[in-house]
Amino acid sequence: MKRNRRKNMYLFLFILLCSLGIGYAFLRTELQINGTADFLDARWDVHFANLVVNPNSVALSTGNTAATISASTTEVTYAITLNEPGDFYEFTVDAVNAGNMDAMIDTISSKMGGADITTLPAYMEYSVAYSDGIELAPNQCLKAGETDTYKVHIGFKKEISASDLTGQVENKTFSFSVTYVQADSRAVIVNHPRTLFDTVSKNAVIDNISSTYVTNANGIQLNANSSDTNGRGVYMRAGTENDSYPIYYYRGNVNNNVIFANLCWKIVRTTETGGVKLLYDGPPDNNGVCDNSYNLLPEQSDINNAVSVPFNTFNNDTASPAYVGYMYGDVYTISHGSGDTYWYVGPDVTYANGTYTLVNKDSYNISVEEIINDNEDLFYRHYTCGSYTETTCTNVMYIFSVVGTVFSYITLSGGKKVEDALSEMFSNSSNTTSSTVKIAIDNWYSSTMTSYTSYLEDTIWCNDRSISSLGGWNPNGGNMNHDLYFSGYNRANVTYHPSLQCTNKNDSFTVNESNVGNGDLTYPVGLL
Repeated sequence: MKRNRRKNMYLFLFILLCSLGIGYAFLRTELQINGTADFLDARWDVHFANLVVNPNSVALSTGNTAATISASTTEVTYAITLNEPGDFYEFTVDAVNAGNMDAMIDTISSKMGGADITTLPAYMEYSVAYSDGIELAPNQCLKAGETDTYKVHIGFKKEISASDLTGQVENKTFSFSVTYVQADSRAVIVNHPRTLFDTVSKNAVIDNISSTYVTNANGIQLNANSSDTNGRGVYMRAGTENDSYPIYYYRGNVNNNVIFANLCWKIVRTTETGGVKLLYDGPPDNNGVCDNSYNLLPEQSDINNAVSVPFNTFNNDTASPAYVGYMYGDVYTISHGSGDTYWYVGPDVTYANGTYTLVNKDSYNISVEEIINDNEDLFYRHYTCGSYTETTCTNVMYIFSVVGTVFSYITLSGGKKVEDALSEMFSNSSNTTSSTVKIAIDNWYSSTMTSYTSYLEDTIWCNDRSISSLGGWNPNGGNMNHDLYFSGYNRANVTYHPSLQCTNKNDSFTVNESNVGNGDLTYPVGLL
C-alpha cells in the first residue's frame, strides 16, 4: 500500500460530556405518625477525574491543547494535530460515582461534525470504550463509591493508500456524551476483569509514614535493609500518591509470587501506566507452587537451553566503558601504559587537516610518574601524543586513570575529544550491538514467551548510563585517581534516593519508539 506521509489531520475541541442533571425521582416522604424519622442525605455526584495521556501519543503542536478535565469535572476537551500515518492520541479518564446512589448509563451520543457517527473516513481510527475494551452501553451500572475508566483513542491509520485521502487538511470535531441517571431494576453490572495492578494496590501503605512494619515516623529508611521495623510488605511510593497510577512496590521477605505463562514470577513494582513489572523466578514446583528458591534471572539451564553463553556474564567484552550498555554502539577501547615515560601532555587539543596539536601554552615535558604521585596540576593535562619530542599526531591519547604504576587511556581520532567519546558511548549511543546477556535473554524469550507477548506492556527497561561523577574523564580538573561513576551508583550508595525516571531516551529500552522509549528492543523484556 502506498503511504502518503504528508497528510495532516487536525482535530480540535474534542468534547467528552457527561450530563448529570437528569435523574432520580424526587425523594420526599411525609409520615403522619407521632415521633420522628431521619432521612439520609441523597448525594448525586458523578464526575470525571484522573486523566492520563498515553506517553506514546503524538507530541502537541503549536496551537494544540492537551486533554483536560473542565472545572465542572463533567467535560473533557482537547485539540491535537496528527501529521502522518501511525500518529495517534490516547488518554484514559475515570468516571467516578462519589455519591451515595447507584448510577447507570441512560443515553450515549457519539458525533462527528455534529452528526451521529455511522462510518469513519478510511484513514481514521476513533473509539471511546472502557479501558479494558468493553463497549459502553445503556443500563450499565456505576455503583456508588466506585469508578469506571474510559479510554479515548483517535489515530491516523498506518496502512492507507492514496485513494483513502482527500488531498487536503481535514478538520474534524468529535463529541461523545454519556448521560447517567439513578439506577433502577434495568441496571446491569459490568464485569470488568480485575487487574494485577488492582491486586497489588489493595493493601498498600504509603512509605513515608510509620506503619505496621515501619517504626520510624518518617517512614522507610532506604539506606538500611528491609526488616520488620524498616518495611516488609507492599508500599506506595511517596510523591506518586496523586498520580493516576501511583507506584506500588514490594519490600522485604514477602509473598509476591504470581504464575504467568506457567512460570513463576515475583512482582517488583507497578508502572506509571498501570502495568506491573515482574521478575522471572523459574518454574513452579511439583505442587504448582512458587517457593522463591530460584535465582532472580533465568536459571543456568534455561539460558543454556536457549543459547550457549554463560548466565552470569553481562558482556563478554570488558575493554571499553561502552560495554556497560544493554546495547551499545561506538566503542573506545581502553589501553594501558607504565608510568616511567616522559611525554608532552596538554589540557586540550586543536585539530586541522587530519592532525591533532597539543595546546602548547599549557603543554610541557613531564614524567607520568608525577600523575601517579597525585600532581594536581596534571589533572588539567590529559591529552598526549605519547611522545617526549612531538606535540602533533594523527591520533591522540586521553589519559583518564592511574592505578599503581599503570595509567589507562583511550585513543581519539578524526578530531574527536573525550566529550565526543563519552557521548557516543553513553548518552547518544547508537545501540546497534546487543550485550551478551541481552542475546541470552532474547533467545530465552523467543523459545519460551512469544505466545504471551500480547499480554505484556511495552514498558521502559532502563539501562541508565547517565553519569554522576566523571573522575578522570573530566578534562578540566578530573582526578586521574578517581573512577567514573554512573547515576545508579550514586542513588544506591550516596543519596539512597531511588528514581522512577530514566534520564535519557537512549537508555529507555522499549520495543516501539515513542516520546519516551527508544524502540531498540526485539521483545518486551529486560533486566532490573
